[in-house]
Amino acid sequence: MKLNDFEQYVDDVIMERGRQYYQEKRIGVIVKQQDNRYVVAVTGSDDYLVTVQLDEQETIIEAGCNCPYTGGPYCKHMVAAFLALRKEEAHTVAAKKVSAEKKAGTVLPVKTSLREQLKSGLSCQSKEKLINLLLDIAENDLTIADEIKAEISSGSDEKEKWIRLMRRYIEQAEDDDGFISYRNCQRAVEGAYKVVVRAQRACDEQEYELAVDLALCVMCEMTGMLQFADDSAGDVSTVIYEVQDILVQITDTVPPGPKAEMCFLKILHEAGQRRYHDWSEWRMDLLHFCIAVIQNPRQREQFEQYLRKISLEMEEKDQDAFFREYESEAIALLQYELIDKFDGKKAALDFLYAHRKFSRFRELAIQEALAVQDYAKAEMLALEGEENDHKLPGLIKKWKEFRVKVYRLTMQLDKMREVGRELALSGDFTCYQKLKTMYDSAEWAQIYPGILLEFAKQSGYMDNNYTSAIIEEQEWEKLLEYVQKNPHRIVEFYRPLLTKYPEQVYELFKEEILQDAARSSKRSHYKNICSRLRLLVKIGGNRIAADLVKHLTFEYMRRPAFGEELKNVKVK
Repeated sequence: MKLNDFEQYVDDVIMERGRQYYQEKRIGVIVKQQDNRYVVAVTGSDDYLVTVQLDEQETIIEAGCNCPYTGGPYCKHMVAAFLALRKEEAHTVAAKKVSAEKKAGTVLPVKTSLREQLKSGLSCQSKEKLINLLLDIAENDLTIADEIKAEISSGSDEKEKWIRLMRRYIEQAEDDDGFISYRNCQRAVEGAYKVVVRAQRACDEQEYELAVDLALCVMCEMTGMLQFADDSAGDVSTVIYEVQDILVQITDTVPPGPKAEMCFLKILHEAGQRRYHDWSEWRMDLLHFCIAVIQNPRQREQFEQYLRKISLEMEEKDQDAFFREYESEAIALLQYELIDKFDGKKAALDFLYAHRKFSRFRELAIQEALAVQDYAKAEMLALEGEENDHKLPGLIKKWKEFRVKVYRLTMQLDKMREVGRELALSGDFTCYQKLKTMYDSAEWAQIYPGILLEFAKQSGYMDNNYTSAIIEEQEWEKLLEYVQKNPHRIVEFYRPLLTKYPEQVYELFKEEILQDAARSSKRSHYKNICSRLRLLVKIGGNRIAADLVKHLTFEYMRRPAFGEELKNVKVK
């Protein structure tokens, strides 16, 4: 399949999810290697690497991803990578064309931006004409009218004008039932972004009251909008994070005195609104910003009184244990910040140690112990964490990693290796690689076969650890055995096997293609099968590919769409 039409080969659901990833700018670095091979970093639930090889006609001759998805030949990360590469290739072609025109002496037209063109024309107009032009435009577009009103307003009504602009964009994005679909969410938040820009300007100009008012207005409107909007693309959340950045700047730069107290009271009041009852994380963020501008015992007491109030509300709410634990920890962290700011290091450490039942407090306590080289205390805290959190694999991994660090710093090699092995057998592949660094090459040669045996007993997600480990150790026979049991992964692993086991690779392609054909029922499936047939031809399996084309054409003669696609496979 080609880069410019790969969509027809991909399942519709996967295509939509991949396109969303691309639109959300989840593409990281794109590295071009030899043989027109690309490695593309894609951020999903974790960071994944997609490898893609193109030929000179931009045909995708190989593609793979290290994510755990096994539901089909292409995952959403690969789709996002294909879209990014298509844009990259288009830019490359355009750049080559411009370069060729320059070499040929072609006179290229000088392009000016729309802003520059308008500036040139408007600068020579009279003031009266410009005013009339703006009035005519505003009369025909209420959004532009609201934006002009907001930009030229000042004093007590400026905030209301910016709120009106925000709401105008939200109203325009609503459907007949007042709901905002995820496709219209980006449009709905455009007004909020304009207010964010104005708030940033006010902060830069030290207009702190206006800056905090506008920032909190955006928080208010956006959290309210979430009640009737599909924010699966994260547009609203992104605006709120922008607002939080401005609030950090405000609380960091506002001078002590009346302006700081004004910021404190406004942010605390906003945090107390009922709209944050369902958005606890944002409420806790607002309270965190408050601490930066608390200046005296009176304000501290006011703040602590509010913390006591929400603690009581939390106890009365009907919520699950996990959420109650999360809120309790967040409140305790705010108390810790207060104590650290006003009562000194010792009081803060005592509070930290007393609340180590919370994972974040335990982590901070271990870091403090390591900082003062109290390795025995750090080890004790980590072991205690493993015992307390034995049902939470993510936390167990964290505490074990701290123990590895302790043992490395105290040169307890055997203990470090023991915990490192436990991590390798239960964590991601990086844990295996870290364990490998704990041995010299001769020692490792005796250790890793046992770990491979353990990996082989596991299944599911750990399959990726097993295949990564056997590739790392160049155990090609084991890799062949694995792919023979899992032929659907031959496209992913054929390259390292091809040199040593070409005939077995061709047979695995054949087996996988036949199995896939038996369960295929639409043209996009047929295109995928033909793509693998072309790859089989390219890697030297032309004879088997030709036999397969004949067999499939006869076997599925009642599927004309399949026959049409098979005719496009060039075999000798």
